[in-house]
Amino acid sequence: MNQPAVSLILPTQGTRASLLTALRSARAQDFASFEIVVVDDSVDGADWTQRPGLATCLADPRVRVVPFNQGRGCAAAKNAGWRAARGDWLCYLDDDNEYFPGKIAAQHALAVVSGKPLVLCGLEVRIAGRRRIKQAAQDSYSGDGLLLDTLPDTNVLFHRRDLSARWDEELGTVDDACLFHAIVQERQLSSVPNVPQALVIYNAHGGERANRGFERLYRGERRLLVRWGHNYGANARRILLLRVLLSFCKFEPGRWGRLVARGWRLLRLSGLREWRVVANAVGLKLPFVRRWMVT
Repeated sequence: MNQPAVSLILPTQGTRASLLTALRSARAQDFASFEIVVVDDSVDGADWTQRPGLATCLADPRVRVVPFNQGRGCAAAKNAGWRAARGDWLCYLDDDNEYFPGKIAAQHALAVVSGKPLVLCGLEVRIAGRRRIKQAAQDSYSGDGLLLDTLPDTNVLFHRRDLSARWDEELGTVDDACLFHAIVQERQLSSVPNVPQALVIYNAHGGERANRGFERLYRGERRLLVRWGHNYGANARRILLLRVLLSFCKFEPGRWGRLVARGWRLLRLSGLREWRVVANAVGLKLPFVRRWMVT
């Protein structure tokens, strides 16, 4: 194919049944000039590319399979896709999530009109039969809102390829937020445009995900605050730190006193806008509602 305008990077180890759905949603995009870079990070030697349905998707001339096969995590696989990409713009899709039709076209159009090297969009979180729309209320974020109000999930990032920033391969989670803030700092962005519409389906399932675990979360959030927190106001940094400390309570058995104290401090500092953060932390400690909560 001719030089594509956009490269969609899809890292996978080929084990998820949802990979076929993800690939189909990528191929269904109506944008005229894009490629799908499938980064094969499998390490067991099995040829997953011949599974029913997948072979047909991979035969699409817009699809390229890039062998990586190192199993060093999603960030390393996404960097491998970045190196192989030919488009001027990059976006990403996890193999357990989906794009809505028109996702690439909407973000590319906004990037061109705004002249910004980085664009976000909304997403629809699905868990246990429930659906919740996030990041679809604003058409841009600026100032401390870049730290507190954005949800820079891997699947909603859309950015220029010609950047110095890269995915942090030492992190198992929060690497997407770290990349977002690294780009903001590199290009000295005062604001980032957003497509105020859910263009991604985020399936918050109970299976294995790269972004789970107390130690991974701690390492990622600490790096975010240390490396990029200084770009934002002291009050914004305190709010984010309290959110992080409160989220740690999710993983601790008991410790209700600590949860209540941190939740109260957060609500006093930032107001009722934080009620969902507090409610999520409480819900995850209650066995009878935990199955409906996003970890």
